[in-house]
This record gives sequence, structure tokens and C-alpha cells, in this order.
Amino acid sequence: MAAASKQPSRKKRGGSGLRPLFLLLALGGLGQAQLVAPSVTITPGAAPPPRTELARRVLVQPARVEQYLQRGYTTANLSFSLLSEVHTEVALRPRDPRMVFRGPADGRVLLSAYATQSVSFVVLAAHAGTVDILNREGTVIAQATYDVRPPKVLNQSASLSYNPFDGRTSLGYSVSLASTSIFAPSVGASAGLSFNAAQNRLDGNVSLNVRW
Repeated sequence: MAAASKQPSRKKRGGSGLRPLFLLLALGGLGQAQLVAPSVTITPGAAPPPRTELARRVLVQPARVEQYLQRGYTTANLSFSLLSEVHTEVALRPRDPRMVFRGPADGRVLLSAYATQSVSFVVLAAHAGTVDILNREGTVIAQATYDVRPPKVLNQSASLSYNPFDGRTSLGYSVSLASTSIFAPSVGASAGLSFNAAQNRLDGNVSLNVRW
């Protein structure tokens, strides 16, 4: 019996084929860890303001401001709104020194197109006057009028009525003192006349009332 030939034994190394792959992955990870992306700062640029145009007209709302001074006050705050069709700059010029603009000393106001802009004033005494609104060429393109009156002393009312069923015509008048304090009573008086044409009769009445 022939002796079996001896062949050199080979040990299988299952992990030998994976070592290059692990080495490549490790080197790749190390390379990625060393790469640092530079920081980038983005600063948004501010949009330039709209270019102003020469205004030919400005709308004033309301067209006339009317107000009574309150009891115990000698000044009042007034405001109205301006509306322009273009982006523009105007100047406000009160004709009376007792009307003071609550804004820049030169009275200039920037108006955005089709955006209502409110402007305020302080009235230093009861009077009526006008505020001129000028464009940048100095041309008056609008006016705001106002009327501020002293505090009311009396509240008055009158009425006239007619009844077609009995032909009676009535006339009434009432007057009351304007309240000077929330604690002070309100005193008033009223008078009325009525005439009945069918009976040719005249009636009247007078009343006094106090509220507190």
C-alpha cells in the first residue's frame, strides 16, 4: 500500500481579506475627522430706502378737525391723516404759533405710497386755523383746517313736533349746565308749548331737573 503523500496543511484565515477594507475605512474616517469646513457668515444687506418723488397732491383726512376744549383744560391734542400716491417727503407749516407739531422741528414727514400716515399737534389755546402742507419745492399742495373752541358752559336742545291725528303742534326747549366734575350734579330746565288747532287751545309746561 502506497504511503499517502503528505501535503502541507493550510490554515484558513477568514479575517485576512477584511483587514485592507478596515484599514481603508479607518484612514478615511481619520481623514474626514481632520477636515474642518471653514465657517461662512452671511449678512443680509439692508434694502435701500425707496426713492422719494415730488408730490403734486396729498389727501388730508378728515378735511376739517373740530373739537371743544375739556373743562379745566387750556390745551388739546389734534391729529389727522395724510395719504400720498407716491413715496415722498412733505413739510407741515401751521399758520398760527399756537398750533405746535409733535414731530421734527422742521415739520418734515416721510410718506409711503398709499399708506396712511397720522400726524399730531398740540393746540395751546382755543382758536381756528390752517396747516399748510408743502412738497419739497415749497409749494402748498394741501391744507388741513381745524377749529378748537372753549369748553361748553351750556348744553341746549330744541324740538318741534306735529301730530296729524289731532292737529297738535308742540315746541320744546331744554337747557342744562355743562358738568364741571363727575361729582357735581347736573342741573337743567325745559319748557314746552303745544297748540291744538281743532280745539283752538294752547298749553304749556315748565320743568326743572337735577341729575347726580
